[in-house]
Amino acid sequence: MENTAVIIGATGAVGREIVNEILSGEYYNRIYILGRSSISKLPEDSRLAKIIIDFDNIDFDMDILENADIFASLGTTIKIAGSKENQRKIDVDYTVNFAKLCEGKVRSFNVVSAIGAKSNSKNFYNSLKGELEDKLKEMNLGILRIFQPSLLISKREDKRFLEEIFIKISPLFKVLLKGKTKKYSPIESSLLGKVIVRFATENKGKGTYTYNDF
Repeated sequence: MENTAVIIGATGAVGREIVNEILSGEYYNRIYILGRSSISKLPEDSRLAKIIIDFDNIDFDMDILENADIFASLGTTIKIAGSKENQRKIDVDYTVNFAKLCEGKVRSFNVVSAIGAKSNSKNFYNSLKGELEDKLKEMNLGILRIFQPSLLISKREDKRFLEEIFIKISPLFKVLLKGKTKKYSPIESSLLGKVIVRFATENKGKGTYTYNDF
């Protein structure tokens, strides 16, 4: 049986972990990474094909999407994007436009969002993630799994000052956050990547998953 994985956002903190987890297992015998030229730096594997695309003008052989598990972890910060418009383009438009190509073809669509995602949120980042979720829920994407992590603990190439402070005190969060607030607990990117891949390979049902489910 042929199992196919298609990954966008593979060079980000979570995306890299998704790639590593997929390559460390044997479930997927065909793996496609779609992205900018930076994907060429990712690991090589005989099952893996890297396809360089322009997210502003997506063009590739869409046959690879048939019955595939899609892993989408595109995202940026306003600091890197430079403006709210650019951040919306990367965090919402790129994933939504790609998802439109997946409609009616894919087995599952696994997307990284964020805890607190709501399209009407006063927090700009949360509103973007909420907008993304709302649009994906309107599409036929097979089994749609939405993952809502809180603070991600990872080694990033781009230094994020506040994140680094929170990471240093994250053990305290794990002690304090219990019950209903446990979903706000920080999570290691490596663990999140493993969970996302496991949920796909175990064919877990559609839904929105938080720290409590990880």
